[in-house]
Parts: sequence; structure tokens; C-alpha cells
Amino acid sequence: MNIFHKLIGIALSLTLMTLISGCGGGGDTAATATTASTGVLSLSMTDAPPQLEDNVTEVNIAVIGIEYNHDGNWTTADDFEPQTFNLLDLQNGKSLHLGDMILPAGHYTEIRFILAAPTKESEVKANPDCNITFADGTSEPLFVPSGGQSGYKGKGAFDITANAKIAVTADFDVHKSIVVKGNGSYSLKPVIRLVVTELSGMINGTVVDVADYNATTESLVVYTYENGAYSEDELDENSDGIIFGNSISSGDVAMTDGNFTLAFLEEGSYSLITALYIENVFSGVVDMIDGIQVSTGETTTVDVNTSDNTL
Repeated sequence: MNIFHKLIGIALSLTLMTLISGCGGGGDTAATATTASTGVLSLSMTDAPPQLEDNVTEVNIAVIGIEYNHDGNWTTADDFEPQTFNLLDLQNGKSLHLGDMILPAGHYTEIRFILAAPTKESEVKANPDCNITFADGTSEPLFVPSGGQSGYKGKGAFDITANAKIAVTADFDVHKSIVVKGNGSYSLKPVIRLVVTELSGMINGTVVDVADYNATTESLVVYTYENGAYSEDELDENSDGIIFGNSISSGDVAMTDGNFTLAFLEEGSYSLITALYIENVFSGVVDMIDGIQVSTGETTTVDVNTSDNTL
């Protein structure tokens, strides 16, 4: 009988140890699942150079919140710190790190940038701390329709992977965003392109005949399109008075040495359209190049010769 009791006791002990071990394993799995349900979005902001008046020194934007769309629901990123920044400081491949945010793992196609609710001074609406500043120290307020409510969207696909960090750059194209109203006020209809930073490449180019231009009155801008996507319809102003409205990015040409930079481009084939401006007014397209290849993590060099085009 004692032997029987001992055998029962051993069996119960082994069963109990198995249950405890199983519970322990389940606990680790649950913890892993919880940890694995989030990743980190490292978000930065950059800007394609705008074609603004020479006396514009700052385009200031104050972002008070970031929202993301996950499973069809817009959710606020609690760990974002509000920031005010001058978009003109973020050109030619420069960027500003906006912060690291913990987000649920999954697929994303949009981020929303929230501004403070607009106020109205006299007859001009404006979002607080959003303005255009000029060389003489004066400034004009910027109004962003819906900026304080639904915010404005940055579009582009990326994936948050469990227990990993992904860097995404938001390319804010001021050139296609600032609208001058009839009463002299400014509004902002932002165009923001989201790019996975580590999956992007860049173009460094040179306009080799830049010395043929009068740098005092003339300027050159290079616009980027998906290969073959440019057409002359792009020269027609859209409803906001913007031309080249479907360009992916743009870069000002330095009139001293002809250099330009087109940064944060996804891998692929591109067309480059070089436009001439005289006293900041569009004059015409002076060069087109198709089939420029951009590879992930690489810099593509391009020479542009506007005197040797077939336009």
C-alpha cells in the first residue's frame, strides 16, 4: 500500500511540474506576443526647395500632434513632442528628426500632422506659429485648411515590424503647397510624401552650362517624375495656380556651380525636367532626360546640358 501511495505521489508531482512548466511557457509566449505587437517609427521631415520670392527667409510650421491610421482607425501618437520648424532649413537632402514613436505592428499608408486650431486676426485666418517670414523681418500668417481638425496627410506605404525600428522621412513640398490668395494672404495645402528612409536613394546632378544663364535674374529648377509620366499638361496651372503639380520632388539649381540634389527617392526609373524661371516667373522647359535609375542606398550622378537638348 505504501508503495502504491508513493507511486501516486510521484505521478501527481510529475503532473504538477508539467502544469507549472506549461504555465511558465504560456506566460513567456504571452509576454512575447505583447512585446511583438509594437515597433518603433523614427519619423523625420524634409522639404523640396520651393520657388518662392527671394526675400522669403522662413516658412514656419508648428506641428502639435501626429496621428496614424491603423486598422481603419485614426489614433494619436502619445509619445510625439510638439515642434515648430522652418521648412527652408530642410532642403537638398537635409532632414529634421521629429521623434521615435511606438506604434502597433502592421501596414501603414498615411500619417496625419495636426496643427493648432486656427485663429482669426482682422480678416485673415491663421494657424498659431505658422507663418512666412521675409528678409526685412516682417511676416505673414499661414492658414492651413483643416490643419487644426483633421490635420494634413502624408501618404506612402510602410510597415511597422514587431520589435524593430523603421525610419520614415516625410517630404513636405512647399513649392506645391503655398497658395497666395487674392487678398495677399497665404494658405497652405500641404503635399507630403512618406518614404522609407533606408529604402531610398538620391540624385546629385550638375547643369554643366549654368554659366550661360544670368544668375541675377534667372534660375533653374529640376523636377522629378516617374519615368515617362511627364507631359505638357503639367505646364497648365491647377486650381491652386501650381504648375508641375504631379512631380514627385524638385531641386533648385545652384547658379554658381550648377549643382542640384533630389533626395529621398524610392528605387526606380525617373524623368528629370529642367525649368527656367526669370525673376521667379516660369519661362519654359529647357531640358528633359528620361530613364535615370535610382537604387536603394545609392547616389546617382547626372549631367544636364540645357544647350544640347532636343526640345
